[in-house]
Amino acid sequence: MPRTPPPILHIGNQDSGLDDSPYLCEASRAGSWPEKYLDDAVARTLELCESCLEIYESNRGSEAKETLLARLSGTLVPPTTTDTESVSEPESSPIESPVSDSIGEAKTLRQYLNEPSA
Repeated sequence: MPRTPPPILHIGNQDSGLDDSPYLCEASRAGSWPEKYLDDAVARTLELCESCLEIYESNRGSEAKETLLARLSGTLVPPTTTDTESVSEPESSPIESPVSDSIGEAKTLRQYLNEPSA
């Protein structure tokens, strides 16, 4: 029995209507993938449709294409996060804080309503 080739990854067409192809290359959906290809780690090893990739690059640019390929290969470096611990508050601010230093204890609505009025 001949082995069926692994499926090809297509890039989804966000602008497609109900009658249009779900892919950028206008290929039709071939059916369901075998169970083993549904695993993300396996799916990332599949061949990417060259036509979809070319259309994606022409629509979004080379940088977006490279980001997509990096995501698929798992080598995408996440953007750096801001180091908030090394940032210090200024000692004095020309703007006064709207929060007073003396904050009372929080009350429930029932406590507030049962409080004798002054």
